Amino acid sequence: MARTRIVHVHPKKRLGQHFLRRKEIAQRIVDALEVTEKDTVVEVGAGTGELTRLIIKQAGKVVAVEVDETCFPTLQVLADLNHNLELFLDDVRKLDLSHYACVTGVTGGCVTGVTGKGVTGVLGNLPYHLSAEILFWLLGQRKYWQRAVLTVQAEFAARLAAEVGSHDYSALSVIAQTFITTEKLFDIPAEAFVPPPKVKSTTIRIQPIDKVEIPLSEEDFIKFVRSCFAHRRKRLANNLKMMGIPTPDKLLEELGHSPTVRPQELSSHDYIRFINAAR
Repeated sequence: MARTRIVHVHPKKRLGQHFLRRKEIAQRIVDALEVTEKDTVVEVGAGTGELTRLIIKQAGKVVAVEVDETCFPTLQVLADLNHNLELFLDDVRKLDLSHYACVTGVTGGCVTGVTGKGVTGVLGNLPYHLSAEILFWLLGQRKYWQRAVLTVQAEFAARLAAEVGSHDYSALSVIAQTFITTEKLFDIPAEAFVPPPKVKSTTIRIQPIDKVEIPLSEEDFIKFVRSCFAHRRKRLANNLKMMGIPTPDKLLEELGHSPTVRPQELSSHDYIRFINAAR
């Protein structure tokens, strides 16, 4: 029987690497994605293959993405032994998921103008310092994937699902809740990783919200929300005035809000309503 060659990789602090070493936890993460042999999965940050070894047994195709070239020999051996594994040695934010979303014609190739959610699931233990950037990459390509199971810093997970007006509610909360739903699955103890992180870790499942209607481009909407939270303790009207929006107090009152309302007191739906009213 062919055996996977073991290549010892030392976790790199500059890449925020913490390798999961508990197989039972890795199995829980993989099972939470709920995929079958008909599905395509993209794994973010494959590392030394702890999740990869498990997901290739369940999914029809796995695209394992890893930026650390010292991890690649181990992943390459896995790919040599498993023809449903494709490797992408680069920053995941450079990966275009639309490549996996085309509908194939009878003679091969993509049918012009016909696409679908070719990636069933996205899987990964995210580098905690890049979690927000990877999330925004996912938001920008959300029409090409159905769900994602991600391990992130517990504080980051709390911000994604935070309730309006709570301590954790932020611009990230508004943006995330506009485009995705977030479900907390379970916490992972620090000792399950090598090296153990100094922060708490949580595994979440996110899914895109269908038919999001906002009156701005996604990029402009994100900039607008971030600007609204630029001075969190100030009245929202003051932040809006700084953006050049006339009579924000009046607009807020017309929408049923106090002119003294603060940024963290409005829901994602409220922000969309305000943008519509201000146009």
